[in-house]
Amino acid sequence: MSTPSYRDYRDLTESIIGFADYARSSNLNVGIREAQEALKVAALGLISDKTLFRYALKSIFCSSADHPLLFDEIFSRYWDVPYEYKKSSVDIKSRINTQKPAIRSLVFMGKGAVQEGKEEETSEVSGANPTEKLRKTDFSKVSDIDSTRLEKLAMNLWKQMSRRLKKKFRHSNSKGLIDIRKTIRSSIGLGGTMLELKLKDKKPNKNRLVILLDVSGSMDKYSFYLLRFILALRTHFQNIEGFIFSTKLIRITEYLRVKNLEHVLSQLSAGADNWSSGTKIGTCLQSFNELHAKRTLNRRSMTIILSDGLDTGAPELLSKELGKIKRRTRKLIWLNPLKGMQGYEPLARGMKAALPQIDVFRSAHSLESILELEKYLADV
Repeated sequence: MSTPSYRDYRDLTESIIGFADYARSSNLNVGIREAQEALKVAALGLISDKTLFRYALKSIFCSSADHPLLFDEIFSRYWDVPYEYKKSSVDIKSRINTQKPAIRSLVFMGKGAVQEGKEEETSEVSGANPTEKLRKTDFSKVSDIDSTRLEKLAMNLWKQMSRRLKKKFRHSNSKGLIDIRKTIRSSIGLGGTMLELKLKDKKPNKNRLVILLDVSGSMDKYSFYLLRFILALRTHFQNIEGFIFSTKLIRITEYLRVKNLEHVLSQLSAGADNWSSGTKIGTCLQSFNELHAKRTLNRRSMTIILSDGLDTGAPELLSKELGKIKRRTRKLIWLNPLKGMQGYEPLARGMKAALPQIDVFRSAHSLESILELEKYLADV
């Protein structure tokens, strides 16, 4: 019997259901609920990115340690089938007057001319100038031409944000308690009349910002921009702790003290052998709690997790370890790039398990969405 593929079906819905049947016949625990979640993932537009789509389905279809390897094998067999184009005989005028068809399973392989969602985003900001468009553009959809411009714009705006935060911080710590000794000394020359109160220098609170960045395969198009954001924050938060994770946790705080940005990125890429691999969020948070939480977290700290929540581990472990972090920190923020997609719902098992423990759940898919984080950072 020949191996089934998406080409055996007429549309995306049938292809997804066919893949669920194939996965079940290959000894994966896939039922109706998993098939429904896979359809929702495709409907959100994740299918437009093959790597993202793979990891999304893996988080749904895999329920034990031996499943991921089997899943990768059957996914490649089913979806990695060469496709041959057939030239359409429809003329240009007919195409203009014809309603665009729904996204098909070929689009995420780069075979389609336009990705659904990308076209919608373009129309949303079509009246804006190029800078405004870049601010609103999803990081995963930035062209090679625009990536350099976006990087310069992002670093400039993030530095401005850091300066504003630093100014607020200095102002809030500019006045302390009355210094009796200094006040009495200054009044001696005035016959003992205390005309001016002398204040003690207020010691700034040792607030700490703790950031955990997901660098798994499904986050690949966002990770470097988000890492640049973390590096920009170091100008304001000198007391910052940074970690990256996918299948294991790596502390990167020492790298954040290096001034050369490109050197930092190259060092991290070389040192993080789990960059762009799978995701075990619960396991990585467990490592954080066991090795670092007691030293880095307190009731004055703010913890930010940057992840799409597509976890291949047990959701119960993720919820448990996230609860431990919440009890130790002042505020727990989760930034999810997928939240910026139209119609997104946190249906993945990992994200659903995490939501009850989170204080703030926001997007981090564009420059503009990250800049909105300033109002939370100002409270640290």
